[in-house]
Amino acid sequence: MKKILISLGLVLSVSFAMGCASQEPATDLLKDAAAAMANTGNAKECAAETYALAQNALKEAQAAQEAGDLETARQKARLAQTLAKQAKEEAEMNAEECERRKNASAAVEEILNDELSGGPVFVRDDSFKVIYFDFDESFLSSSAVQDLQSNVAVLKAKPEMNVILAAHTDDRGTTEYNLALSQRRGDAVKAHAVSLGVDASRMSVVPYGKEMPASHGTREQDYALNRRVEFVPR
Repeated sequence: MKKILISLGLVLSVSFAMGCASQEPATDLLKDAAAAMANTGNAKECAAETYALAQNALKEAQAAQEAGDLETARQKARLAQTLAKQAKEEAEMNAEECERRKNASAAVEEILNDELSGGPVFVRDDSFKVIYFDFDESFLSSSAVQDLQSNVAVLKAKPEMNVILAAHTDDRGTTEYNLALSQRRGDAVKAHAVSLGVDASRMSVVPYGKEMPASHGTREQDYALNRRVEFVPR
């Protein structure tokens, strides 16, 4: 009997606590959710999907409060706060990759601005071979290494020449992902060329992602032609 009374008391205590929580003022919960959103750091860029869900939940909470549906406002506000914290954690875990994507986007924007403003136009030199990559990869295959060795020989024979390493992907995947992938491909080519004796200052990586395809088809051979790094004299 004593155990039954204790259990009943525990249930009543939990129920009372839950009842109090559900009656927590919606205004306070909205303030907490808004504060959590303001404290997400760079989650808007680096955890965009979760951040958008949190933002949407907060808007729904605010709308429910204005409509007088306080229970929905409380639920949505709690959800917004939870999602905001999750977005912040995701952004912190993805910080390095996110920074790489932002740098890649900035580089492409700079090049496009140069072209639109009548800046320098780069012309491909046929003495350089195109370095091709496998799908979703940034490591150099054996054939890519051979072609790169040929390009390094050209650079060594022309010590006055500097080059743009124009890095590209095929069009599968998001813009952000492909910008980062093209950056990795350009970096891999540059690093190997440096290891073969080319001064790093003579090469600048420009990631274009999927924005400048060499072939506009959808066959596998078209995709293969687009996964490339080109040496462009400047």
